[in-house]
Amino acid sequence: MLYSSASKYAVRALAFMAAESDNQIFTVEEIARGAKVPKPYLSKVLKQLVNGKILKSTKGPGGGYKFAKDVHDISLYDIKIAIDGVTEFVECALGLDGCNDAAPCPAHFIWKDLRAAATKSMQITTLYAAGKIITDKMNHPEANKKTTFRKVKDN
Repeated sequence: MLYSSASKYAVRALAFMAAESDNQIFTVEEIARGAKVPKPYLSKVLKQLVNGKILKSTKGPGGGYKFAKDVHDISLYDIKIAIDGVTEFVECALGLDGCNDAAPCPAHFIWKDLRAAATKSMQITTLYAAGKIITDKMNHPEANKKTTFRKVKDN
């Protein structure tokens, strides 16, 4: 249940906006520069956030994007759903049709528990709580390093 590129950009853009001001109007250019997100891709993401009622947009001179609601009321789950929908929260981990408790795939019960824990975590984590951590991480000198995982041996 990983974030798509669009969701990652949305979180970065919203974290930047929240760190600057929760009532300010930002242009696409300001958000792209501050969140380090490609501007053409960001425009599409911002429109999805407007459709998801997370942002409001204003056209014309002095226009741009601002929060539609308080950053304390926006969860990471809200952002994920606005961008990606609910598919990763309901689909089989292996992509099989008809996977459920009565007819589970090999990963069903482990995935069910992981999905429930991840969903709960995203639902209780607000943009306000996560925003500063996210912006600090984006600017950290080692932020581009990836964590590597080793295969766990079966006993």
